[in-house]
Amino acid sequence: MDFLKESNQNGFGFFVVSVLFYLFVFFLIQFFQHKKRFYLFYSLYALVNGVNLLKYIDGVFFSDFFDSLVGRNLTYWMHYPAQLTASMLFCFFIMDIMRLKREYPTIVKGILWTYAVVSPVYLSLWAVQLIGYQPYWIGYFHGFFFLPLNVVLFVVVLYMVMGRERMIKWYILSGMSALFISYVTITLFSLEKSGVEEETLYIFYLGVLIESLLFALAIGLEQKMAYKKKAIVQKKYIAQLEENQAIKESINRTLSDELIQTKTEMEGLTTEAQKERTEKLTMKMENRFAQLRLDALRGQMNPHFIFNALGSIKSYLIENNQEKAIYYLGRFSKLIRGTLESSREDLITLEKEMNTIRMYVEIESDRFKNNITYTYHVDESLKPDQVLIPSLLLQPFVENSIWHGLTTKKGDKLLKIEIKAEGPDRLRITVEDNGIGREASQKRNLHAQFKDKSLGLSILQDRLDFFSKKFKEEFKVRVIDLKEEKTGKPMGTKVVLSLPILTVGTM
Repeated sequence: MDFLKESNQNGFGFFVVSVLFYLFVFFLIQFFQHKKRFYLFYSLYALVNGVNLLKYIDGVFFSDFFDSLVGRNLTYWMHYPAQLTASMLFCFFIMDIMRLKREYPTIVKGILWTYAVVSPVYLSLWAVQLIGYQPYWIGYFHGFFFLPLNVVLFVVVLYMVMGRERMIKWYILSGMSALFISYVTITLFSLEKSGVEEETLYIFYLGVLIESLLFALAIGLEQKMAYKKKAIVQKKYIAQLEENQAIKESINRTLSDELIQTKTEMEGLTTEAQKERTEKLTMKMENRFAQLRLDALRGQMNPHFIFNALGSIKSYLIENNQEKAIYYLGRFSKLIRGTLESSREDLITLEKEMNTIRMYVEIESDRFKNNITYTYHVDESLKPDQVLIPSLLLQPFVENSIWHGLTTKKGDKLLKIEIKAEGPDRLRITVEDNGIGREASQKRNLHAQFKDKSLGLSILQDRLDFFSKKFKEEFKVRVIDLKEEKTGKPMGTKVVLSLPILTVGTM
């Protein structure tokens, strides 16, 4: 007990102060690395507590400074602002690390308003003390209002922490309890002795030390949970990539097996029947080869889009925005799954196609900071769940509108899709944007829209030709450059698709 009572002289107090300064430096570095506000709050809280305790330490290199006139004046001037700052940082740290604003937004807002009102009054009375006019006002305000207010706020924060179900909850509660017990104990000693004696400061040292260690453990556990969430997100999109690769390999194997089987059948034909059978098998092989080639190509999402989408997820992980990363990954996975499911079908319903396009536009818009306005309209005479169109028909046009027309445009960015009937048996689909136009896109050294080298559009033209032959109906596309009538200024691009109306049950 004598050792603890002499903590200001025997090094124990200096040890506690050293721990606080170490925690200040360590968690300040963590704040700059991870950008989490509770690191900053706790770092500054440790600093303020450490500075407050320096004046009590004897027999070290800074003791003479605090015994000097300048040191005493500095202690006198900074005592009350330090009390206010420590109180605010303590509450802000607990509310941030426990995420109390999500569960108790009204109470947290009330606490913030309380500090916003009390702080100017407190600092004004402190300024009055500094100029020597009515110096006791700040003492009365601190003792009879601010300290009781701190107790009330402590109890309110304690209540909110108890209501949260988080792994770090008990570390925070234990740290708060240790600090509260030390304050109450030293207050009782002060009432008995009519003032705080330095030999009882070991109680406060112990409370601060235990609280600091428990809070540090809570922060460490919070960081560990964040790393686990990040690892889970990474595993999910790695698994998605592996699934995509497996599907592409399966399609390629099917293509190879079909070709080998057809070749074997052709070699087994007799010479007499070879000509007729060869023609039929050759046509069958060409059709099957074309079909499997289209299936394989449709199953491959644009690698640039996948790379950019994964890059966005990676940036959210680097920023420790796990919730945004998980939400973005979920939409990305749904789009990939929907695309792969559609790639197995020649025709899909208009409803499925528009759902896929909607997810694609949402992901691209999110990647470009949500500044693309997307609208679509379907003629009331059409039933989206009954009308059939070639699968993944619209994605290449929407992709070109966004990448080559809208991303470099300043101002409002609009993308509109309109679907309506042309007579009783034709369907008209319009994809229109207000981008910079094809000519401006070429001048910016971007890949021009609708070049033959565009893989997506090249495949699309092949598919339209394939369906025209298969259904003996015209599947055609037309590209229109929108310009202002008087000035000729580009106003965007419009793609018009004309197809026969195909419905479920007739195919």
